[in-house]
Amino acid sequence: MTRQEAEAALAKLDKDGAFVVRDSSKGQSEHPYTLMVLMEDKIYNIKIRKRGDQFLLGTGLHHKTSFPGVRAMITHHAHIPLLLIDAKDHNPETQRPLCCLLHPVGPQQ
Repeated sequence: MTRQEAEAALAKLDKDGAFVVRDSSKGQSEHPYTLMVLMEDKIYNIKIRKRGDQFLLGTGLHHKTSFPGVRAMITHHAHIPLLLIDAKDHNPETQRPLCCLLHPVGPQQ
């Protein structure tokens, strides 16, 4: 699924906590996937990084927990909220939303 297809599918479902994991558009081995999350009418793109045989979210500044696979990461964040950060917002006073991954989105939706 392309970024545009994923954005359209998330917008169509239109539920906070909707998410999709897609191949990274950069195609790098250290950043193979991107997690896209819909929260409060905004789509967040979060890198899924691979370090050895573990997967981590984001840049490593805020998300330091590693997982043995992407499925384990999704299962964890279905119950433990994920801090969503807008890379364009550099204001430290901004309230950053928390969101659980609740509604998986597929290409057919």
